Amino acid sequence: MKRDEIYDFMRALKLDGMSKALKQQELSTAFSEMSFAERLSHLLHSEQEHRTDKRRDGLIRRAKFKCSAHPRDIRYEEGRNLDRRKIAELLTCEWITRADNLLLSGSTGTGKTWIGCALGYAAANIGMSVRYVRTNVMLEEMRVAHLDASIGRIRKSFVTCNLLILDDFGIAPISEAAKEDLLELLEGRIDQGATMVIGQMDPTEWHSYLDSPHLADAIMDRLVQRAHKIALKGGSQRERY
Repeated sequence: MKRDEIYDFMRALKLDGMSKALKQQELSTAFSEMSFAERLSHLLHSEQEHRTDKRRDGLIRRAKFKCSAHPRDIRYEEGRNLDRRKIAELLTCEWITRADNLLLSGSTGTGKTWIGCALGYAAANIGMSVRYVRTNVMLEEMRVAHLDASIGRIRKSFVTCNLLILDDFGIAPISEAAKEDLLELLEGRIDQGATMVIGQMDPTEWHSYLDSPHLADAIMDRLVQRAHKIALKGGSQRERY
């Protein structure tokens, strides 16, 4: 088989990582003294790395993060109420594996969304599926889905991801139907995936915001049980990130 035919064959088999590695081997004399098995091992590892990177990039793209945030850029200035050990624990993503929740609160500008996206990036980086959405946008999407009978499909898309990030929780009034949708969603995620809720209000205020005794009790029970809590403080971080 001729050289060009080999590359065509690799492209047909979607062995892009291996194809790139083979070109490296052809351009460098460092590979000439390697055995066939060693060179083949290099090609296979390159293909594996390429596929891992491609999957990770796809997970990050599909998460639709609001912020391009990386864990290494998290700021721990005094007064933010951001504990390094707690963040380090969350960055292991074991809480997501356990299907725990994370309640992230703080005033406008304290960096809630940025921190949430950084934690979501850490999860996607190790192969977990993540979905970021503003709470009211999601609830409106579900309301419309009831009208065209696509609610089952829409709900499943939010239920099945490893980590669901609900931002701007409590920023606008919520209807009774939306509360029911939220409860159904959270019920479906029990022991299936982790939910991160980001909002200005402290979680102690959520029951009053939901303003529906039975639904509020049920929603709070599913959010607060097995939940990690971070209450950000301090001045605005908008110009820093």
